[in-house]
Amino acid sequence: MKHFFIILLFSTSAFSQNYHYALGERQSQPSPPEPPKERNINNLLLVEIFEDKNLDVDPDSGDFFSEFTMNHSFSLNINIKRFGNSAARFELKNSDPEIWGGFRAEMTQIQTSTLDEGWYGFSQYFPDSYISDATEEVVGQWHDQPDVGETTARSPSNAIITGNDRIRWMIRWDSTRIKQDNNSEGLHYIDLGKIPKNKWIDWVVHIKYSHTNTGILEVWMDDVKVIDRQNMPNSYNDEKYPYFKFGVYKWKWGTAATQRVIYYDEVRIGDKNSSYDEVKPGY
Repeated sequence: MKHFFIILLFSTSAFSQNYHYALGERQSQPSPPEPPKERNINNLLLVEIFEDKNLDVDPDSGDFFSEFTMNHSFSLNINIKRFGNSAARFELKNSDPEIWGGFRAEMTQIQTSTLDEGWYGFSQYFPDSYISDATEEVVGQWHDQPDVGETTARSPSNAIITGNDRIRWMIRWDSTRIKQDNNSEGLHYIDLGKIPKNKWIDWVVHIKYSHTNTGILEVWMDDVKVIDRQNMPNSYNDEKYPYFKFGVYKWKWGTAATQRVIYYDEVRIGDKNSSYDEVKPGY
């Protein structure tokens, strides 16, 4: 489904298959035994379910592009998966080099494929080895595209953040036409509870981007609606719209851990005509 091209600033050397299965990385919640129901796919733009073994050799061969440089940053894993034969395993070490001002092992939506409104579905898995302290990290983000003349060192408008063993949703918005700093008119955090370990978290997100009171943000975790912001701002005043990134990103390391591992599966992006059922993992 990839119809776009990008010039990559970082090349990824050959990625051999790495079915790493370390202590603290196990799946206590079994994959669904029944096959997924037939779903409508007419409004899906990008899909990655990590069933193509070529991704281990060329992570850019699917519908998303890589933002990492190390061989351990990404691999397919057959032991922990939401559905099917494999899922994506992202690993970040404090010895990894910085990329664009931070430490990251992520995959990203091509920036030319963004829309003013969309539906996003994905599954996320934190193993026991995921030690989260006060030094937070981003494990999913909708990153904005600054206009010409704006600073590029800007926090995403929406992000899933982990820290102190909890999950929070961050929302930023600003109506300034050309911004020169990382401040924002609005900043809001929503606590979503303690990080579940050794189980898949199914996310569905619906966003209509707006820096005015016309924005929509709806978020479901495991079929429970945890955020419902109607007619409220949720992004910056930019010509282009945010793009989705998943994996793990840290702007600095703390002292509690030297590694972060997270799994992703069943990633789908639909347009404004899409729906909960169309992007929901495992449906």
